[in-house]
Amino acid sequence: MQKYRKYLALLFLTAAAATVTGCGISEKEASITSGAQTAHMQTDEEPVNIVLINNIYYYDTGRTAFSIPDHTNGTIHSVTASQNTRPQKNEEANFDCQGAAYCILADGAAAVMTDEASGTYELFLADDTVEFQGVCKKKKEISSDTLKWLDFYYSLSESDRNALSMIPSEFAGQISGNSMSTNETSTSDSSYLEALTQEELDATEALAQYYFTEEVTSFEGVDQIYPADSSDPQYHNSGIEDDYGPGNIIIYRVLTNLDRRDGNPFRYISIARKSKSDDWKIINSGF
Repeated sequence: MQKYRKYLALLFLTAAAATVTGCGISEKEASITSGAQTAHMQTDEEPVNIVLINNIYYYDTGRTAFSIPDHTNGTIHSVTASQNTRPQKNEEANFDCQGAAYCILADGAAAVMTDEASGTYELFLADDTVEFQGVCKKKKEISSDTLKWLDFYYSLSESDRNALSMIPSEFAGQISGNSMSTNETSTSDSSYLEALTQEELDATEALAQYYFTEEVTSFEGVDQIYPADSSDPQYHNSGIEDDYGPGNIIIYRVLTNLDRRDGNPFRYISIARKSKSDDWKIINSGF
């Protein structure tokens, strides 16, 4: 019995010694393991496509060039062995595009052909350059608010971007318009937008702003707002919007600060009146 107790005591002391000396994994080993996990996480992140042209690194924006280039400046001659490796030579890329034509669009902007069959060019920008609807500028020329807005703008779907009519002041007067689309818009919008005066539009927009800012404070105010096109099917929502004719209804598309933070799309708010002698009222709102 005494031998058994001595054996238990010896076993207990051995376990205690192992705990004190840190048997199992040392701090150094833990650090190495942690570093390996971090490196693995970094490796799992999808690397960005890069091309090196004229000693300038251009980074893939993930969107096609605003217009098809009418010339080329050369081709991509080589590709790095790994996409995690930055190009080291001019006309080299870190993704599979050897032989692809490229075009220098502006200072800090390039387009690389990614689909020869369709003639599609991907837009690449230097890290000091931004682009808006085909116009490129250096970041130092742009206000911090506009840079944030551009990040937001390009986080939207293409349809939501096309619906926005806002042009940042730094790009005002430099965006090429499309006469065909302009004519189509003015024709389709005339039944609702042109049926209202500017004063009426200002009043209804102010009401929409008030609703999302003061009346329902959980929306945290308005980030973007614009009148919906007259072709918007919401105007023909039976039993609600459809009961009002041009001159007595306006629908706005609104992105609240809450929705922007949560990644939600633009919502709508419908404002109408029974006749021109009545007050404007909110009759519907939602996604």
